[in-house]
Amino acid sequence: MTLRKRAHLSTTQRFSLLQREKYRCHLCDGLIYVGQAWDVSHEIPLDLDGADDDANRRAAHRKCHRTHTAAVDMPAIARAKRIQAGHHGARVARFPMRGGRDDILKRRVDGTVVFRATGKLASLSPPARRTFRHG
Repeated sequence: MTLRKRAHLSTTQRFSLLQREKYRCHLCDGLIYVGQAWDVSHEIPLDLDGADDDANRRAAHRKCHRTHTAAVDMPAIARAKRIQAGHHGARVARFPMRGGRDDILKRRVDGTVVFRATGKLASLSPPARRTFRHG
């Protein structure tokens, strides 16, 4: 998911796209009338590594395109970014699991609780249990 600049389409290119689509919105299959606002929609969004070429471009009513982008494309893009951040280790849990990897304390197999960094025995005082390390 790289940030790419969209190609600028000339009037001739937009008109040929509209003719190729037979003056129909690919989302609602309704006619796009003369003077009606319409957008160039991408079948696979550019943020999801869709190509910025004629095979991926479709004509859509402006209202249909905005609705589809808000309801379908944006959640899919956000989910892909969350997954990518998780793969790179950039995501940190809001409430780390007690005794987990991000906790400063660790319970050994014999049941004793020690500080993860030093290995020294820890008393189970409530303030120490609430402190987590990040990073």
